Amino acid sequence: MRRIFFLCAIGFIGCAAWGQQPPAGLETPWDVRTILAALTAQTGELRPLLAQLNPQQWVDKGASNTYVLQWQTAQRQLQDVLVSTQRLSQKTDSLSLALDTYFRFEALEVSMRSLDEGAQRYGPRAMSEKLGAYVAHSFDSRQRLRDYLEDLASSTEQNFKIADEEAQRCRGIISKEAPSSSKKKKY
Repeated sequence: MRRIFFLCAIGFIGCAAWGQQPPAGLETPWDVRTILAALTAQTGELRPLLAQLNPQQWVDKGASNTYVLQWQTAQRQLQDVLVSTQRLSQKTDSLSLALDTYFRFEALEVSMRSLDEGAQRYGPRAMSEKLGAYVAHSFDSRQRLRDYLEDLASSTEQNFKIADEEAQRCRGIISKEAPSSSKKKKY
């Protein structure tokens, strides 16, 4: 019985050790940090752009008050993206952090596209062009993050599948082993 538990434990340790190495196709932590550094730099360029926007002036020209709310939301989202990116760069193999970071980038992009539309209608043309350029420029890095996220999810799913198969195998071995009969000797 101990031998079976020992073999199962060795199998689990082997699976865990295998899961720590990046499978083929999965970016290395160094590469992920490079992607995140590029995204952080691009996102940092957004801070002065947001500071130059004045959606209250747009409201004075007839725009909806929602542009002011979107501008405030974009500023919070920008900070949230930077914090999330930093957390992911510290733990690149975390699927939950990768998802959080990706969805925060997507939300920021939606806000920036909306503000870009407002700038096109009510603001200076140069500002609209800068916002549009930011969204287009950061697309490649966001796409690399998305690709990494897909690979990480696939890898994590595969690791769980392997661990489950190993657990099922161990359960099968244990259930097939005959119960040890411990007969007490009578004196």
